[in-house]
Amino acid sequence: MGVKECLSTPARINHYRRARRAGKLTQGMTMDCIGCKLRAALLTISLLGATLPVAASEISQLAPVADQILSHSTQQDGPGISALVSKDGKVIYRASRGMASLELHVATADDDVYRVGSITKTVTAATILLLSQQGKLSLADPLSRFLPDFPHASDVTIAELLNHTAGISDAWNVDPTLSMDTRTLVGQIAKQPLDFKPGSEWRYSNSGYMLLGAVIEKVTGRRWDEVEHDLVFAPFGMAHTGYYPDDAVVSHLVQGYSADTHGAVARPPFVSINGPMTAGALASTSDDVRRLVEGLNDGKTFPSSLLKEMTTPVRLPDGSTAPYGYGVMPDRLRGEQAFEHNGGIEGFSSQYVYMPEEKVTVVVLTNSDAGKPNARSIAHQLAALAIGKPYQRFDDASLSRREVEALLGSYEIQGESRHVITSQSGQLYIQRAPGPKRPLTPARGELLYYSGDGTDYFHVVRSKNGEVTALEFYPDGMGPSRLEKRVGAP
Repeated sequence: MGVKECLSTPARINHYRRARRAGKLTQGMTMDCIGCKLRAALLTISLLGATLPVAASEISQLAPVADQILSHSTQQDGPGISALVSKDGKVIYRASRGMASLELHVATADDDVYRVGSITKTVTAATILLLSQQGKLSLADPLSRFLPDFPHASDVTIAELLNHTAGISDAWNVDPTLSMDTRTLVGQIAKQPLDFKPGSEWRYSNSGYMLLGAVIEKVTGRRWDEVEHDLVFAPFGMAHTGYYPDDAVVSHLVQGYSADTHGAVARPPFVSINGPMTAGALASTSDDVRRLVEGLNDGKTFPSSLLKEMTTPVRLPDGSTAPYGYGVMPDRLRGEQAFEHNGGIEGFSSQYVYMPEEKVTVVVLTNSDAGKPNARSIAHQLAALAIGKPYQRFDDASLSRREVEALLGSYEIQGESRHVITSQSGQLYIQRAPGPKRPLTPARGELLYYSGDGTDYFHVVRSKNGEVTALEFYPDGMGPSRLEKRVGAP
């Protein structure tokens, strides 16, 4: 196996177990192959208290823990989920849970079609880059070349639309039930002033990506979805992806769900799917999203030079970087490089994650926009498991009224803002203004985690007399932690 020994036998795994407990792991004790990384994942969880078998194949190694993640996050009689994990282009895990239609009591299936929201932006960015390669546009072109009547168009470039630094506002207000053509949408966006000077700041903009749709139509003389089909869907093998108008009958398209003011499952308000266009109007399957991600990264289907542009974080004038490239969010997951994008649209949420070092792809599609199932959390947990760096599994705990009250208060976040913990009917909530309140679940070991999310968590810090004095926040479930000192009552 060379210098680095692959721990692929039971004896070596036992050796790893003893070394880990003794704190004597060496650089030579690595988990280079996917089978070993999955064994390490199961071993780590075992050391945290779970009892899981070490199976012979990649699928059987991954499946038990992955099934637990999905079962913990999804109710069989609630909104559904389709998830998969692939390694080197081979699917090593797939599962569907919950309901495609609650009204008809139809369970989800692996080939179901979901609206994928802003994952559309990855397709749109790839389309723009391919058009630039064909010489039909340049990323340095001003928007005025294509939309000369749009306000400030000469100050905005195609690149700035792609990386959300153009300052195009999302504040325009129009009846979301109306189906509008591209010209009407552009006219509505044009009514709003810029949020900031183009290129000076970063702010996520759906409207900016809608303008990219208008650019696609201008340079090709065709509808944006037809162009995306020819440049991306067809060559990537995405036979079940497309733009489906409001009145289209789509085979295997699941029903989307939301939540009412009391948290109960409800139908989302009707919104015309035409509105989001190139920012979020596509529908797809888990396999097709996988084909998109793998096609972008395989070095053959899509040029590597263009992928590098997509995955390079935008650099701002002050030298800082923003968490976005062109239609892709470059990030780190469990300390490793990750390329990802989420999607949210009425009734649906979605997430893909690609780990380039491991060539692992994870896709999670759900038919709920209410946060349960939590597509982002599930995708991150599956990706971490597949690379052998699983998140901690929480053992939920019940707190007495007195224990709940002891946690209530304000916790300072590095002098910038505060987390405020409150309770309602015994349920803990945490809020970082101006964001929403999020439910917290207590777990054994003085831990608190976001309900329905198994990644970030808090550790409760107490004084010698047992008084709560601070929270330690572990982003992405890893150190270094951030200390949030308790500074007052709620």
